[in-house]
Amino acid sequence: MSQTKTSSDANANEARFIVTFFAKTRPSNAASGAILVQDDSKSQSRACGPTFSSLLAPQVSPGSLTLLTYNTLAAGVFQSIYNVTTPFPNPAKVRHHASIAAFEALHAVEIVFDLVPSSNTSDFVRPVKLAVFDMDSTLINEEVIDELARSIGITNDVAAITARAMNGEIEFEQSLRERLGLLKGVKAVVWEELKSTVTVADGAKELIKYLRDHGVITVVVSGGFAPMANWLKEQLGLDHAFANHLIVSPSNSKYPYPHLSGELSPEHPIVVPAYKRQVLETLAQENAIPLSETFVVGDGSNDLLMLGAAGLGVAWRAKERVQKEAPQRLNGRTLSDLIYLLGGTIEEDSR
Repeated sequence: MSQTKTSSDANANEARFIVTFFAKTRPSNAASGAILVQDDSKSQSRACGPTFSSLLAPQVSPGSLTLLTYNTLAAGVFQSIYNVTTPFPNPAKVRHHASIAAFEALHAVEIVFDLVPSSNTSDFVRPVKLAVFDMDSTLINEEVIDELARSIGITNDVAAITARAMNGEIEFEQSLRERLGLLKGVKAVVWEELKSTVTVADGAKELIKYLRDHGVITVVVSGGFAPMANWLKEQLGLDHAFANHLIVSPSNSKYPYPHLSGELSPEHPIVVPAYKRQVLETLAQENAIPLSETFVVGDGSNDLLMLGAAGLGVAWRAKERVQKEAPQRLNGRTLSDLIYLLGGTIEEDSR
């Protein structure tokens, strides 16, 4: 006896495949929503539009691919929305395909791919209920541990270890303990000093405001340190902050002032890559949020696990290794560029 396919069955076999193109060179008014008129931008727009479908189709096969809409979201930002059928394409595999890399190089664009169930879209607003961010070189411009080193004149020694860790050349926990050992004796008041010098990344306030206005739980989880993560939580209005806790030692004959011991508190977990992923998964479970409706942004190799676990994981201005391995990556102008991936506009956020 034959069965009739219901609308819910049809929805289960279909999804939206969202392809967002960012021109590598964009004018200063890129957030204005005006369409570029330069010849190179017209060429980019044509290339990123319907003609891109022929390049994308082999990556989606044997499922079908149908272009639904193609729009210019802002100057140098274009987006195609496709309907795809099972078996659904893997956005990370599509992003890493050699043909996509060649297209990006030829047309001077970066492309972010996303897959969203059809039932979860409304004029394409990407469903996100939980957003988790790295802190250093993501929500803030600096690496806090390097700033601590600068305060006692050992910047190069610590920065060299930081760079190796962020590129995945040494294990994060090992690198953290090595760097902290060099920082023994730093005055405990350094946290207050850093709060006046550390800078919030361009677009972070706009992005977090957009997320909070849409009811998204916002979180910073950092391999850095709790005093700065908690400060940033207050600055941006985040819901949660997780970071490493350092032991502060009292004054002694060698250091006649309260100072950093160079050791981590054994009473708190060390924020290693697996712990970052655990925070994402635990918060999602506690709030009954499917991982498909989570959004993660980070820049270092210690972010790769949580980037891979998220519904949409984007490496932001990331280290070289991370750019190669992350599900998606973007070297955008400001963090507010990420709003376009969620179906919003910068104008909406600024009103």
